[in-house]
Amino acid sequence: MLLLVITILLGIAYHGEAIACPQVNMYLAQCLPYLKAGGNPSPMCCNGLNSLKAAAPAKADRQVACNCLKSVANTIPGINDDFAKQLPAKCGVNIGVPFSKTVDCNR
Repeated sequence: MLLLVITILLGIAYHGEAIACPQVNMYLAQCLPYLKAGGNPSPMCCNGLNSLKAAAPAKADRQVACNCLKSVANTIPGINDDFAKQLPAKCGVNIGVPFSKTVDCNR
């Protein structure tokens, strides 16, 4: 519940501004168990992915989000790249941001 409140507050704080990595990280924090172990992402994870989609409507925002995700994926041990690539489809959310440790975010 606290995470949801923080996410909402961050969404309000960043409203009208470009997305930033702390905001992206907060949206997807609940996805870490899935990204490490696979299976099915939690509803909280998919809600965060939907929130990220809403917070990154412009191409520039999606590129920032992509770079944030790439950085986290390469920093946190145990994140499985195949699970990351499958996350949007498993949540039924197309956010236009590829999930991969090796993606070129400028494309």
